[in-house]
Amino acid sequence: MAGSTQGSLEVDQTLRLARDAVERDIARYRVLVVGAALAITVTTRLTGLAITWIPSYCYGGALVYALLILGYLRRYGNPPLLATGALVCDLVTCAAVFVLSKHFGRLEDAGTAKAFVTHILGPIMVLTLLVNTLRNSATTAWVGGFVACAIYVPTVLWMSGFHPAEISVGLILVIAGLIGVGSAIQARKTLDSFARLQLLRRYLPPEAVDRVMRDDPDSALAPGGRLVTVTLLAADLRGFTAMSEDLSPSEVMAQLNGYHGAMIDVIERHGGAIDKFIGDGTLVVFGLAGAKEAAAASAVACAGAMLDALAAHNEERKGHGSPPLAMGIAVHTGPVVAGNLGIAGKRLEFTVIGDAVNTVSRLEGQTKGSGSPVIISADTAALPPVSLRGKALPVTVFGLARYGGVDAAPSSAASA
Repeated sequence: MAGSTQGSLEVDQTLRLARDAVERDIARYRVLVVGAALAITVTTRLTGLAITWIPSYCYGGALVYALLILGYLRRYGNPPLLATGALVCDLVTCAAVFVLSKHFGRLEDAGTAKAFVTHILGPIMVLTLLVNTLRNSATTAWVGGFVACAIYVPTVLWMSGFHPAEISVGLILVIAGLIGVGSAIQARKTLDSFARLQLLRRYLPPEAVDRVMRDDPDSALAPGGRLVTVTLLAADLRGFTAMSEDLSPSEVMAQLNGYHGAMIDVIERHGGAIDKFIGDGTLVVFGLAGAKEAAAASAVACAGAMLDALAAHNEERKGHGSPPLAMGIAVHTGPVVAGNLGIAGKRLEFTVIGDAVNTVSRLEGQTKGSGSPVIISADTAALPPVSLRGKALPVTVFGLARYGGVDAAPSSAASA
């Protein structure tokens, strides 16, 4: 599905960026850990606590490999197979230190081979696999668990012979790999839900988002559209274009942001979903999820509350020496096609399309000569009709003469 594809693409991009950052962090940690291990092995050899230089040689080579990976990441980025290859190299390095030390340093003569494998190799491999969970890659986790077990078992058998405890360590390695797989799957699910949530929040009020996410988030993000009856509210500032000619671009944007900020709280409080901002105009949708009667009532209440909010905003503007703003609002109920418009992975935007959108826009224009700042169509509340430019049939409307006492007087809007 396109909606799901869009969410999946966003999740993939988020995970990729996160993995790139994590891989760089792991590369830095690798350099620090291997460098510390090299320093320790050199110190123990110089002080006579160790009987061979082999571990120092191994960690010296590992430090070179760690620096090369870090340099590659910084210069070229993180290709898909680098994380898996680096994990395999880390696990091989863990075992190679002990295998080479025994083979060339004759650790069996010191009676330390078994102790080293039992107390160090297993825990180091487990720790390496747990660090791998930061990558959130199920594939890398599967490979890591398999490789760790495949390396550990023959290594301990060759160095110290079979012991029942080795079975437990092998199982722990497998479990550590499975933890990485589970962590990656859960991270994917969490981000997938988050991506859907962000998409839904673009056009649904919070309570509707919660309901959709519980029921069927895929349907809300599906391709195409669905026919639904909604109540639309169109609002526009009066005379702002002329007023803005005397303002700088930053002042224009500041005043628009201040106005829209005052309106957004009111709209969200009444359950409206902002479809789009068009300069100083706003298109709001009510009833995308819920009863259309309740949506119409909420839209009418929102229109009045927006006038109250504008009055309060004008008081703030007065304190700054700015002239008051005036607005026109239209409310209309009708069928629209609601759906996601655009191309998944490029740009996807929810919108409503249909004759009802054109009607509410034309109705909003009628507020200029109607004597009322708010006009409501008969589809929202039945009243005498008016003629609109481009509409063959008259549209019944009424206006709010005042808001607070909720007195609604019919409007005698002129033909456009």
